[in-house]
Amino acid sequence: MDRITIKGTSDGLIVYLGAGAWSRLMEELEAHLSQKASFFKGGRVALHVGPRRLTTPQLESVGELLIRHNVSLWAIESDSPSTQSAAAELGLEVSLSPRQVTDWTARILPQGNSLVIQRTLRSGQVINHPGHVVIIGDVNPGAEIRAGGSVVVWGRLRGMVHAGLGEEGIKAVVCALQFSPTQLRISSLIARSPAEDDSRDNLPEMASVQNNQIVAEAWQK
Repeated sequence: MDRITIKGTSDGLIVYLGAGAWSRLMEELEAHLSQKASFFKGGRVALHVGPRRLTTPQLESVGELLIRHNVSLWAIESDSPSTQSAAAELGLEVSLSPRQVTDWTARILPQGNSLVIQRTLRSGQVINHPGHVVIIGDVNPGAEIRAGGSVVVWGRLRGMVHAGLGEEGIKAVVCALQFSPTQLRISSLIARSPAEDDSRDNLPEMASVQNNQIVAEAWQK
């Protein structure tokens, strides 16, 4: 059974990777690229990997494989937060629909007034919302989010977040696939910005109020 499926869309090609060892799938992908060189040449690819957990080096290796065959990798479609984080670190687009985000965040965001934004927040941009805020993209340094409820960032959080401004108060949480805010506040509490540490794992984290202070820990699904 072919474990690699390729479909064409208006945005480029989507390569669906099935089950199996990563090294074996890469061999099969290279075989596809070699056999249909004229079909792929000059194109761009979005890689659909499902729940597979991939590291930054693994994504870099598949990008290099595609480049050798004159194809560029521009997006990763994944259900794994760690894979999403690795893709964001490489500057790749992360394709998630609002429904997918709703499914993943349902455990921490109760039904109510939620705002979903499908873009990266640049420096100088400010989001004010009385309910929960979900960002599908990065929050760059200089960008700000002020939310009455909780904040979920499906990307890199490097700007300022103030959650729990409304009735949620200290019950609010702040989650991100890569957690490095310049300033973090929940209700009336403020957290010190984490020190830069290249050895720190870029894993999803959740910040919440515990014993009257803001604590960040692994964000488990």
